Amino acid sequence: MNLQINLGQLAEAVKGKILRGKPEARFNTFVTDTRKLKAGDFFWALKGASYDAHDFLPDALPCVSGCLARQDALARQDCLPPEAVAVEDTLKALQDLAAWHRQRFNIPLTAITGSNGKSTAKEMLKSIFSAAGETCSNAGNLNNQFGLPLSLLELGPQHKFGVFELGASRRGDIKEIAEVARPTCGIITNVGPSHLQYFGDLETVFETKTEIADCLAPGGVLVYNYDDPYLSRLNGRQFKKITFGRSPEADVRILEAKHLKLEYDGWILEADLPHAGEHNYYNAAAAAGAAIAAGVDCCAVICNGLEKYTPPPMRLQEVKIGGSAVVLDAYNANPASMAAALKEMAGRPKPLYLMLGDMKELGQHSKHYHTDLGAALAHMGAKKIFLAGPEMRAAADAYQRAGGKNLAYAETPDAWLPQARELISAGKGSFLIKASRSMKFERIIEGLEPNPCTSLGQ
Repeated sequence: MNLQINLGQLAEAVKGKILRGKPEARFNTFVTDTRKLKAGDFFWALKGASYDAHDFLPDALPCVSGCLARQDALARQDCLPPEAVAVEDTLKALQDLAAWHRQRFNIPLTAITGSNGKSTAKEMLKSIFSAAGETCSNAGNLNNQFGLPLSLLELGPQHKFGVFELGASRRGDIKEIAEVARPTCGIITNVGPSHLQYFGDLETVFETKTEIADCLAPGGVLVYNYDDPYLSRLNGRQFKKITFGRSPEADVRILEAKHLKLEYDGWILEADLPHAGEHNYYNAAAAAGAAIAAGVDCCAVICNGLEKYTPPPMRLQEVKIGGSAVVLDAYNANPASMAAALKEMAGRPKPLYLMLGDMKELGQHSKHYHTDLGAALAHMGAKKIFLAGPEMRAAADAYQRAGGKNLAYAETPDAWLPQARELISAGKGSFLIKASRSMKFERIIEGLEPNPCTSLGQ
């Protein structure tokens, strides 16, 4: 972050009041984590779900050069640093600064949302953009009300493109951060059963994801999945759009099943995507559509970017351990991503082993989706299935009712972990390790000397 502004511009952008310091004083960056504060830093106090950095002001203020904090919290301090800015809400101030900063750059900026595939689509599009110019994007999971504005503040004059993932778990989340980003292009990958504990139903998921359409910059383009039964309802809306999918009516059309082949307005794009299943064809088509919307109309640039794409870790990441082919997908899990992973594994060399954990945040729908999963597993032809987690109890019961054999179930993977690790170490077969992030299923292969080779993406 190198904002190159002054304290007066900061106060104006965040609708704050300078309590100490000169308006012309330079302001370039700040720190939000008290554990990382060093002498001379500017401290921005944020309040999260489980913490309030204002509680640490008495310890932080004596060593910093400046701070931005709530008016009421600063009024209680015995002394203030050389520079101090007071605001009513520090998170709103962060978003206001990011929105102001974003408007300093007249560049193609794409924001991506969806129930599945948004991280992969983001990385694919970043790879395409990077072939045409320096690209700014959010790292890791910095895609929420805090992470998105912090990511936008990394924009600099060297950047020719921006691509940012938007996460949501409640109605209004996309609107809140998309209004900050004001993208010239928005992508919606799909609508599926994720975070239903908070959304409640798929209709609310649809309404939340499509909030991005109302937050586009003037003249902005929406890129969305034409084949998705929910998103197809957008077809009649009056805005600029580029659709993608297998339908003959889609603008970016997926033509092949065995390798990536896309058609758009008369030109054909073919690219070699390693282990590209159907879900990745959709992600690639979404990225291609956004690249076209951004003016990258060179087929060779888009193809080259897709082939050089580096997948995010722990998303259908393939790891070789001896002779065992392990697919580690421990970053997240919901019914749609689980189905995609199982479909990919169906064609893998046998014997097949499945190590699956809870799909979290499904709320009242959890038992239904886990029951459906268990019934489907009975037809996978796996040599052994390992299930763990309280939600997976429904899957285990359904699997056994459907006549499935060779099942190991436990509340936690600890009960079957030694056997699972022994099978992997034996070096025979294909293994899928998939669960929601909180299950921490990556520990199944910790210490087994994995040799990362490639990834399938998700």
